[in-house]
Amino acid sequence: MPDSHIIDGHTTLLCSQASLPVESNWFSAEYWQKKHALTGTGQGRGEVWFINSEFGNFVMRRYRRGGLIAKFNKDAFLFTKPTETRPWQELSLLETMVGLGLPVPLPVAGIYRKKWGFYRAHLLTQTIANATDLFDILKAGKSDTLDWKNIGAVIKQFHQHGIYHSDLNCHNIMVDEQNKVWLIDFDKCDQRAIEEEWTQGNINRLKRSLDKESQRHTNFNVSDAQWRDLLEGYRG
Repeated sequence: MPDSHIIDGHTTLLCSQASLPVESNWFSAEYWQKKHALTGTGQGRGEVWFINSEFGNFVMRRYRRGGLIAKFNKDAFLFTKPTETRPWQELSLLETMVGLGLPVPLPVAGIYRKKWGFYRAHLLTQTIANATDLFDILKAGKSDTLDWKNIGAVIKQFHQHGIYHSDLNCHNIMVDEQNKVWLIDFDKCDQRAIEEEWTQGNINRLKRSLDKESQRHTNFNVSDAQWRDLLEGYRG
């Protein structure tokens, strides 16, 4: 469970690693840019910044809204209580998964700022060294380099511990240089009773994301045999 530090009447800092001197300015891209530590940006479920600092290598994500509501409200969430904020829940789940030995990014800290009954928030995790997401590997036409059975087996590990990933897709699976498989982006995810409906739903969601990207990109291809290997690894 992350430690909470109230900065002022509006801002709360959540820390998962007491050994790091985390401050509220760590959640400012401009702060890291001035230190020449900002190495890149990206888009996922929220805005993403990559940071290589004297304290370590981090990924910072700003929580964003999805769906139709995002057209008029990009990043404000209704505040009810601290333990129901997006960063508190994601940090807590990451801490649980790290304790279970699951391959996830190490949680660092989060922050939320309240205003008029709503809050905006950021999350900070450690970078997974030398890792590439499944989407980029497949887009480069390198599907044959992957151990598909192992990908399925890793997903099964999460499900065996009741970890529900609300957005399991080819962007949220990473493979490092040692071919270790990782899962990332646990916003709106949780640990729950194991049921076939949601476990199979996770697998179906992954398959849809693979099919969707294969229609968009020429070199992006997952053969029927490779998908069968993933399922064999999952069921093994």
